[in-house]
Amino acid sequence: MNWHKIKSLISIAILFTCSFSLSQKNQNLQITPNLSDSIKITYPDSNPLRQLLNPVPKNAIFKLEGYNIWDPSVIKVGNTYHLFVSRWPEKNGMAGWKKSEVIRATSQSLFGPYIFQEIVLSPSTHPWATQGVHNPKILKVFNKFLLYYLGIPEWKTGFAFADSIQGPWSPVLRPVISTNNPALLVKEDSSAYIVGKFKPKTTKDGEWDAYMQAFESANFNGPYKLVKDTLNRLPGNFELEDPTIWWANNQYNVICTDWEGKVTGVNKALIYYTSKNGIDYQLYSRIPIWSQKDPIPLEGGVELNVGGIERPQVYINEKEVLKAILVSVHPNNDTATYIIIRPVGDFIPNN
Repeated sequence: MNWHKIKSLISIAILFTCSFSLSQKNQNLQITPNLSDSIKITYPDSNPLRQLLNPVPKNAIFKLEGYNIWDPSVIKVGNTYHLFVSRWPEKNGMAGWKKSEVIRATSQSLFGPYIFQEIVLSPSTHPWATQGVHNPKILKVFNKFLLYYLGIPEWKTGFAFADSIQGPWSPVLRPVISTNNPALLVKEDSSAYIVGKFKPKTTKDGEWDAYMQAFESANFNGPYKLVKDTLNRLPGNFELEDPTIWWANNQYNVICTDWEGKVTGVNKALIYYTSKNGIDYQLYSRIPIWSQKDPIPLEGGVELNVGGIERPQVYINEKEVLKAILVSVHPNNDTATYIIIRPVGDFIPNN
């Protein structure tokens, strides 16, 4: 073999080794679509929130035998954590969510184990959500607890109030919010701000679009009015589903799923937007916080592979620190859906 062939083989080997190392280093990062240069991105080449995700403790996986469970939302009252989820019989498959009910489970730790306590809202006794009660989210509003949810067949959002986290719960007699899939933020002066998805009649890509609108009200009980105009509040006509919202760093913070993968290239990956005025939103990073493409590390060194994650929610402590991200999980097999509560290493936005 001559010297030129030897040099060529050495060069190929070095190139292969470098490419393999780079691939291994970035194997959990998703390849993102080409985005317009006009899209402002807070962290174009990194995602500080993603970097703070920690392995999942064994007890932070909540399952309920015989049921699909979905839509996690957690609140701390005293020394107890109360987890609200929707559920429906596993035998009814995923389509059964349209006839779901809301339940409550409790734990002495944010990361479980959670023990089922009670059915909170059921379509069998609800005044207008007579087919299903879905998408529950729990808040403490002044001296009352507020649970808001999607009521079926109205397909609108209603409220239920209680003086105690243990109930009894009193649903309002008609829906409060017309927008679909909302996330509600109640401010100290009792005014409120909401983001939710809407579907324009005319689509831009041949499939129905899931754009974001914002609404506000002088009182959280409504009535709500549209913020600014009917245009998509997300930049680049990006799309979303399942938003959750919190206030920190003098801004609105929204985590949602990347509908059709237009930001990350992964359908329903978790992404993050921020806004200082509630009108103009900026993309935090094009790298997903978390997606079904990422093996989920568990404490003890084991990894969990899942078919999908949806319905992100956050747990924010009294110091405005994000401590956990909750998701609903599609397993890779035909078993029931369940909840994961993933620890986050003290995230406070500083953008």
